[in-house]
Amino acid sequence: MNDANQIAFVGLGAMGEPMAERLIDAGFTVKSVANRSRDAIERLAGKGLVECPTPREAAEDAQVFISIVFDEDQNDRVLRGDAGALAGLAPGSTLVVMSTVSPSYCQVLSKEAAEHGVRVLDCPVSGRVEGAIAGTLTLMVGGDESVIEECAEAFAVMGNAVRCGDIGAGQLTKVANNTLFIATFALLQELRDVMGAYGMDVKQFMEVLNQSTGRSWVSENVGIPRQRAPLGSMPTKDLGICRDLAAELGVDVPVLKQVLEHGK
Repeated sequence: MNDANQIAFVGLGAMGEPMAERLIDAGFTVKSVANRSRDAIERLAGKGLVECPTPREAAEDAQVFISIVFDEDQNDRVLRGDAGALAGLAPGSTLVVMSTVSPSYCQVLSKEAAEHGVRVLDCPVSGRVEGAIAGTLTLMVGGDESVIEECAEAFAVMGNAVRCGDIGAGQLTKVANNTLFIATFALLQELRDVMGAYGMDVKQFMEVLNQSTGRSWVSENVGIPRQRAPLGSMPTKDLGICRDLAAELGVDVPVLKQVLEHGK
């Protein structure tokens, strides 16, 4: 029989490790498996983290299984197959996908899990590593309200959970948030370059900007590097999810496409 106080948590990266640590500190029994590195497993073992050989074994007896690995391929390796979590989760338990993936991925996964009596929530998070450490993340949740309520105690340890709609709505909210963040960041870099080329004091520009209507969370909180660089794999992935979903829905997103092209 599954244990309401037991959580399986896979994906102990920069965000996942402090989230799992907070759950342990709050009194949950947390089980995990090594994904890409053993470092976090070894750090948290001293606090009570239980290591399991496979996701399936981590899922056994757990009421909630949380996956916060990088992408859909990694989720497939964690969740599917004979050693995957779906093979170990008991009927009535809940699978929470905290990775940023496509809404359709979560919808397909939800139907597949339902065949085993397992409920699915898509629940990507925002708030950076600082929020993961402080427990102030925004958890953007898609799924049944009653299932979200069952997970409320664990969610509250990590941050503020907001129901965005049915399965997939949490993912759409997250990629929309990230798209706006990334586009703002990219445009602000360009504007700083213009100011510098004109001979203006860029620091003063930022001070004026943050007292004016163009200010944003990005301008107030994110340091802008002196030289532009490619976006990197995670922002590119998130922008791509948003672009592809827009195409499926028949929505034209020329600005999003330009930002994505700009970052390559």
